[in-house]
Amino acid sequence: MIYLDNAATTKPSRAAAEAMLSVVEDFGNPSSLHGMGLSAEKKINSAKQALSGMLGGMVKNIYFTSGGTESNNLAVIGSAMAKKREGTRVVVSAIEHPSVLEAARYLSDIGFDVKYAPVDTDGRVDTNAFSDLITPETVVVSIMHVNNETGVIQPIEELSRIVKSKAGKAVFHCDCVQSFGKLPININKLGVDMISISAHKIHGFKGCGALYTKNTRISPIIHGGEQQNGLRPGTENIGGILAFAAAAKECCNTNDEMKMKMKRQLMADELKSIISDIVVNGSDEYNSGSVLNVSFPGIKAEILLHALERHGIYVSTGSACSSHKPLPSHVLTAMGVQQKLIAGAVRISFCEATSVEELKEAASVIAEEVKTIRRYM
Repeated sequence: MIYLDNAATTKPSRAAAEAMLSVVEDFGNPSSLHGMGLSAEKKINSAKQALSGMLGGMVKNIYFTSGGTESNNLAVIGSAMAKKREGTRVVVSAIEHPSVLEAARYLSDIGFDVKYAPVDTDGRVDTNAFSDLITPETVVVSIMHVNNETGVIQPIEELSRIVKSKAGKAVFHCDCVQSFGKLPININKLGVDMISISAHKIHGFKGCGALYTKNTRISPIIHGGEQQNGLRPGTENIGGILAFAAAAKECCNTNDEMKMKMKRQLMADELKSIISDIVVNGSDEYNSGSVLNVSFPGIKAEILLHALERHGIYVSTGSACSSHKPLPSHVLTAMGVQQKLIAGAVRISFCEATSVEELKEAASVIAEEVKTIRRYM
């Protein structure tokens, strides 16, 4: 098997699995007042300390959720509802993850003035157009750090300066699900107020994520308990949380941004050497290196995906959260990519363990399958 769909999910690491299994014996509820409960609470606090430290923040400001989708909803909807008397404008980019776009759509339905910042052909937010959308009425801004379909890094620091200069009361949320554990992240350097992260993108387990806030007022979107200061009630997923922290420690210690970029470039070069007319979607200069989005003219990506699966090679056609929808990629559409190229676009995504040998073998098989498909289309 050659697994090249790491932007969708990653293989849980041994350290994460061991951390998860540790709660089989020490399974107390962290809200209980007896010794087992206190032990569980202590472990959660240790995980908070580890994760908040990696983000450059304080322990008390991190809240565990069920994953990136919930973190994004809590950030966007929760902060907008908390600030609705101060203004109604919400600004997101046109290439956000569906969990942000749908949260924004919900806010629009209940009366908020939602605006969508366009991107250029490289897949980066147009800073001039973005600036025009920021007004004193803006209360929430949400722009992702690394795009999940192209791997393109957004100019968060520059966008943050624009927001602070034009809308001082606005809160800036950054979806860092695809960048945490792969790029250095410091909430103060980025200049944002909230960060979303997710465990299963960095070799943890599905069903666990976190939202880090800088003392931002947020209204809860789930009700029914006082856990986590009432902001995110419900008994904490202690196994998932401990595994999250263990996986994050490994990723932050072992991931090498330059090596990832070299792998992406190697894959692109190998494919181009065999199929000259392929098109790489998204900036090469501003890329995390974890994702290669490439279009093969004259084929349908879904056919190629299933052809590769027969060889034990796994890629995707875009965001896993919207892969069952028949609509073309909203990310590539926003970038101005031609529809015929979007139809043949494949997302190949890497992790630290992806080897050069795997990339070369996968590129060879992909090229052969593309040639075969083209003969019959």
